[in-house]
Amino acid sequence: MLVVASCKTESGSPQVNARWAAGPDIGNLDLLGVDFIDDRLGWAVGDIEPGGSTSGAVHHTSDGGRTWAKVASTSEIFEAVHFVSPTRGWIAGYGGRIQRTDDGGRTWTGQRVEREGEVLNAIFFLDNQRGWVVGGNGVIFRTANGGETWEVLPTGRLEDLWDVKFASGERGWIVGEEGLILATADGGRSWDVQSSGTQNALFGLAVTPQGPVVAVGDKGTILRSEDGKTWAPVDSKTGAALNAVAAAGKDVFWAVGAKGATAGSSDGGRTWNSTSPVSRRDLISIDLTSPSHGAAVGSRGSIQRLEP
Repeated sequence: MLVVASCKTESGSPQVNARWAAGPDIGNLDLLGVDFIDDRLGWAVGDIEPGGSTSGAVHHTSDGGRTWAKVASTSEIFEAVHFVSPTRGWIAGYGGRIQRTDDGGRTWTGQRVEREGEVLNAIFFLDNQRGWVVGGNGVIFRTANGGETWEVLPTGRLEDLWDVKFASGERGWIVGEEGLILATADGGRSWDVQSSGTQNALFGLAVTPQGPVVAVGDKGTILRSEDGKTWAPVDSKTGAALNAVAAAGKDVFWAVGAKGATAGSSDGGRTWNSTSPVSRRDLISIDLTSPSHGAAVGSRGSIQRLEP
């Protein structure tokens, strides 16, 4: 267990007042995305059986991830999910599909015609109207009307883009292959390449409106930016690939990755502590609702819960 944030380890690194515990497995299919809107309500999406013999699902929890129920079936792989209220949310994934729900996930409406070979890896909404999606081969889309229409944002990039986050309607970041970091100060109309100092793939982003920006990736890579422009590497205390990162306020961050890797920070991402894996299954997505509440999902339906 990680202990109270005001305490120090022998190395001087502050620790986080929370621990990871095993949650219930949800079937045998990989879970690729998870999102919570508060300490109780959350959703998870993921894979389908090869050949489509077993459909995928949208899963829902109303007790902080202790129990989950299937609320809708899916015929395509969905990599990302994002909700802005108990009723409205979006999922995105293979075939370039984007779907929206207005009833908490029970029914879904398609917002893009399926495009063969197109893969969408991440979706983020700042509110119920403004959203962005990124994917393979440099794909970026933007909507200003809740997904009714999507605008293609040309960047000239061919790298796979893995995550997108915005701190405001104007300032946002994208991370991708070969250490790529893109930043915008005009809501995504234009993007600038920022120097990451690494060639390692970057898979996850955490953005805090009044705090630092953190990116994580292959080989235990963690990068931190105080001003959203310059990036510095931080020791993650692990060599495992880190697939996702989330923030609770401006101080507490958790990153998760291969073989159950978990690393936490309680000082704004300046220092990190790696914790013992609860399970050796890969963790692929994470969301936090407070410094001591959240969930991570991963391979073969695995769930882990962050709790006090």
